Amino acid sequence: MPGVSGFLEPFSGDEDESLLRMANEYTRELGFNEPQIKRGLWAWTVPSDQCWLSTQGIICPLGMRGVLTLEEWKPIVVAAIFYHKKMTERDLTNSGFRSMIPYVFLPMIPFFIPVIFLVNTNPLLAIALVIAYTPVYAVVAKYWFTRYSPLLRAAMLEADAEANAFLGNNTLLDVLKRIDRFGLDDVENLKTQKAPTSRKLQRPSITRRIENISATT
Repeated sequence: MPGVSGFLEPFSGDEDESLLRMANEYTRELGFNEPQIKRGLWAWTVPSDQCWLSTQGIICPLGMRGVLTLEEWKPIVVAAIFYHKKMTERDLTNSGFRSMIPYVFLPMIPFFIPVIFLVNTNPLLAIALVIAYTPVYAVVAKYWFTRYSPLLRAAMLEADAEANAFLGNNTLLDVLKRIDRFGLDDVENLKTQKAPTSRKLQRPSITRRIENISATT
């Protein structure tokens, strides 16, 4: 597995440009009414079995740069397009933000009360109140995330099935199985309890993705 230094790198070179062109071609073919994808990035924060798509950019896993061929990137990119399309059609981003108000934003108010009223007169009490409230806020915020995250996981699994059917020949399934055989840390950790809770709640493991596609073929 080739080592890559750096945290974030822009697309460069013929292979990266071909990947960007392919993403735009499938975006148009799938009738995705978004502006042209103008920019591509490689980032360590992207899971090894995914790409992230935005309205004008695509972000791919830096650790997989030079590992997959352009043909193998195709199903990963197409699955990302289907997923982003579902997020847009179902307005999951905005609905998620609105649902954060009672669980994330409003519970932050008790943080500010001691800071505003006590920071000058009794800073130690202000700090103590903030520390005491932090676990309560963490529980409330996590409760929101556990309510919203199943929608994201379901949308990704649906996108996988549709992308695999669209391309045919179990193209996505075969690539996911190949990535799984690499035994990459981020992929393996998501199968266990080692992955951060936020990641486990936000996206399915590669095992779940493979099982889901296998069940639909």
